[in-house]
Amino acid sequence: MKIDTVRGNVIERRASQVLRSDNPMGPYCAFGDAAYLPADRPTLDGTYWKDSDGKPYMVFCGEWLQNWNGTIEKIELKPDLSGTVGEPRVLFRASDSPWSQERDEQGKVTWNKVTDGPWLFRTETGRLGMLWTSWVFNVYTQGVAYSESGTLDGPWIQEPEPITPPGYGHSMLFQRFDGQWMMSVHHHSTDARGRTVRIPHLFEVDLSGDKLIVKTR
Repeated sequence: MKIDTVRGNVIERRASQVLRSDNPMGPYCAFGDAAYLPADRPTLDGTYWKDSDGKPYMVFCGEWLQNWNGTIEKIELKPDLSGTVGEPRVLFRASDSPWSQERDEQGKVTWNKVTDGPWLFRTETGRLGMLWTSWVFNVYTQGVAYSESGTLDGPWIQEPEPITPPGYGHSMLFQRFDGQWMMSVHHHSTDARGRTVRIPHLFEVDLSGDKLIVKTR
């Protein structure tokens, strides 16, 4: 479904929605509002977070192809998650990243326009962080930002260097039965036909201090 044309590119609709099931194995069905986010915007990678005010939120990406400077945004969810309340608010933009890179139309190195895969967490000291992904030229790369206020409203301070090795991103965190925190990511590689292949990978992580530490060995 075409929703816009920007710089000669046709923008198709992408949407972030909440689905519901009575069983973790599904089936999952739509419920509540027909649309959670503005239908004239391409949005992706919605993730759930209950903030310190006790309210549920969806944190999502605003597609760079339309705004030309990708965003990470939040919107409040209804208490039963059946829809949204109010308007989205930008938390930060792709241009805030100190580590992502690409070349502009003049060949100069600048920040990469992509925002991808937000995932929120708290360290054991209570510090609120957000993992998110962009690119360093043609390499998929993941960084992390921390909220100075400890809430979604930030301000969000970007760590200067990527958090994972090159090629990995779009992570989620979970805890094993033995208590060890894990990071699930995918790795971008290219097959013999030149096609992009996404390969799952797990890293152990340490959340015991004031920052998330990825154990790469």
